[in-house]
Order: sequence, then C-alpha cells, then structure tokens
Amino acid sequence: MSAFNVRNIREIATDPLSKFTNEIAKKLSRFLTKDQLDQLADKEDIYINGIDFDTVIRFHDELLSTKTFDFNTQYLPPFEPDRDKLRCWLRGYNLGNAEKDWSSFNRTCDVLGDPILIDGTPFDLGIHTGGVKSICMRFNRPTSEFINEEYIRIENGTSTTLDIDNAGTPGKSYFMRFRMKSLAHEGGSILRLWEKTDDSTPNNGIQVKVESDGRLIVVIKDNGVEVKKETAGGSVVVDTIYDLWVTYTIAGNAIKVYLNNVDMTLVNNVDATNWHSDLSDIDIFVFRRGLGDPTGHVYGDFYDFRIYDGKVVSATEVGYMNTNKWTIVNIALGAVLISDYSATYLVITPSYTSTSFSSTSFDI
Repeated sequence: MSAFNVRNIREIATDPLSKFTNEIAKKLSRFLTKDQLDQLADKEDIYINGIDFDTVIRFHDELLSTKTFDFNTQYLPPFEPDRDKLRCWLRGYNLGNAEKDWSSFNRTCDVLGDPILIDGTPFDLGIHTGGVKSICMRFNRPTSEFINEEYIRIENGTSTTLDIDNAGTPGKSYFMRFRMKSLAHEGGSILRLWEKTDDSTPNNGIQVKVESDGRLIVVIKDNGVEVKKETAGGSVVVDTIYDLWVTYTIAGNAIKVYLNNVDMTLVNNVDATNWHSDLSDIDIFVFRRGLGDPTGHVYGDFYDFRIYDGKVVSATEVGYMNTNKWTIVNIALGAVLISDYSATYLVITPSYTSTSFSSTSFDI
C-alpha cells in the first residue's frame, strides 16, 4: 500500500531563490496579459483566495484476485437481495466516507475514521481461483491516527424496518462476519459489535457485545421486556473469523445465537446493560457504542453485516450460509451467481493436429 499527498505537487517553496523565480514569473504573466486587463472596466487584480488542504489517495495494489471459469459449474441465484426480508447489507470491501447498502434499500451508511483494507485470508468467498480470496476492513488498528474513533453508522431514517419495536412477524435475524484482534475493554466499556435503540427510554433496542473473557452477550429489549443472554467464556477468541447469527422470535421473546454454524448454548446474562447515553439517536452503530459514549470500539476486521426483517433464519439456512458464504439458500461454494461480477475465463485449445482430423481428434 502506498500513499500520495497532493500537497507535494502544489506547495510553494520558501527558499529565497525559488521565491525570486516565482515573483519573476508573476511579473512576466502580468506583462503578457496587460492588454487584456486594460480592456476591463475595473483594473483591480484578479485573484483566487484558495484554502490549503491535505488530500491522500491510497492505492491497495496488493489486493488482487483472479478467476477462471471452467464452464462446467451451474451458477444459481442467491436469496439476497430479495427487496423484502433483507433490509440492510454492508460488505467490508471498499473505503471512503460511505458504505454501499447491498440490500438495494439504499440506506445511508457512514464510515468514520480511517479504516484500511486488508487481505481477508483465510476466509474464502469461493469466487476467486487466484490471488486474494477475500477482502475486509480493519478498524481501530494501533497505528491509526484515528484509533478508537473508527466505526460504521447506519442511519435509521424514517423507516422502522430496522427497529426491534416494529419487527415483522415472526421476528428478525442479524448476521455479522468479523475477526477480533483484541478482546480488552476500550474506554472502560465492553466491546460492541453493534448497538441500536429505537426510542429514548429505551423501551426497544439491541446490543451485541464481546466480553474480555470471550463471552458473546446479546441484549434485546422489545416493548419494555428485556432479554439478556450470553455464551460461555472463550466462545470468541482473537485472530479467528466468525460467522455470527443472532435471531429474535417475537413470540416468547426468544433469542438464538449461531457461531460458525454451531447453535450456541445460552444462559441468562446478569451484567448491567449500559445503553449509550444519547438515547435520542436511534441509528445503528457498528464496532462502537452509540452516541454520547465514544467507547467500546472494536479493534478488528469487518467482513459482512446484514439485517433480515420478518424472517427468523433457521438452523438449516445458517448451515447453507456456512457452506457457500453468500446466501441462506442451498448452493455449493463457488456456485453462487454474483451480480455485476466479471473475471477472466479458461481458454480451451482443440486437440487436433495438422496430421489428424478424425472425429475423435476434435474432442476437447
């Protein structure tokens, strides 16, 4: 990765010789344009008062992949995006100030700080036959100028389909693919994978946390009923990629957690819930607590985040996603039809020669 600073090609030198040369150039320019200036009604100097700024262009020239098609694989379309159940879908494969919402609902998803793209190995999306198998975004690395200020914010907007309070029947499902680089508390808070409240009491909300001992904690509050569940200590460790599913069934306020296709045993969590303090903000915060408490930032890698409304994903569907990495329908790894995806193809040469033109020699 290399950086390019625009300042390096536009900053005016300060040494005396360069300043003198610059003044000579200005006088020559004024002399050459004198005739045009004399025709103006106002003889005042024409100038632009610019603002100095820093601009950085980052090239990730090492994150390259290739794909060869053998024309023998039957590609099948995924369930997502369906324009119905899948209401939000972020992928950690690009940089900038915003993330694209692949659910096609075009939600505003802001990226704060300066996360970087890295090789997502050993995770394999099944769509590359050479080079990097996957890409992810690394947040809050110790060398970042914005360490513990990096996160994703998904604006709630006027839609209620992201809310627990208005979950469609029979409930909601959440998916996140991530890798932790540290489990230590940040700013005195347990690390948040994501957190959201629907109102200022709050009577409704969700937070998913990872404790320093590796317990994964899920808190869901629906119409004032708060359910808090946790896995056993050591469920999450650093430097391991996880596919996490959290499902919520409205009837009975039931929570289930799947971690890498394992239906986790849950017990009641007795820790303080500690919602973020600025409860007037109902956006979703990924890899930190909500507004008012700039803590709980995750030092780790972000691959994927999804919210399904009106659908409680089954154990079978969790298994399908674990196999093909893309969708909750039964498709093999590498056979998922990816929209707008292009790659090279395998060139097949004929088997015949100049001395052999029999019918069998044309087999390929």
